[in-house]
Amino acid sequence: MTDGTAHLRFTPLFSDMGDRAARDDEWSYPKGILRDGMVALDENKRGLADQYFDAAEAVVKLVNDNQVADYTVSSPILYLYRHSFELYLKCLIEASDGKPGREHDLAKLLAMAPCLPDWMRNRILELHAVDPRSTHLRYGHESGQFPGPEGWAEMNFLRDAMRALRDHFVDLIERPRLNVPTGSARGGNS
Repeated sequence: MTDGTAHLRFTPLFSDMGDRAARDDEWSYPKGILRDGMVALDENKRGLADQYFDAAEAVVKLVNDNQVADYTVSSPILYLYRHSFELYLKCLIEASDGKPGREHDLAKLLAMAPCLPDWMRNRILELHAVDPRSTHLRYGHESGQFPGPEGWAEMNFLRDAMRALRDHFVDLIERPRLNVPTGSARGGNS
């Protein structure tokens, strides 16, 4: 059978980058996916957190542009945001010389996180209630985990709330590098 798709079935997905991947900037062609790359993911958790956050933003944009129906991508959007904040939490904990390990429970990570104002803690706990073990949004009811009570969030409010949370996380993560005092003690209202 020669239907023109044999190369799609038999060519490996990933190959050496070579000259094919060279381009002038991020908007040039060819577009591609770099697997792992030059920096181990553990060494660049912040960059990985940003990638998950940016992916959530891109899917929200598709919804707002009516290119995809909101109900068909609700779980992926929530998972991408939730996972980005799991990684931001781990970055913050590590920036304070903590060791979050392979913990995925946002409530447990919050207990290790220094100097988070109440509003940030509350927002993270809202995400935690949606998927306490980071399995429900990936596997559904098959995970054996059932999330908290049903709820609805307006798409742009969710996006804007996640942006505000991310901006504050980035500020807190960057402070130790800039040697800026963190301010109030844990649980403050700033």
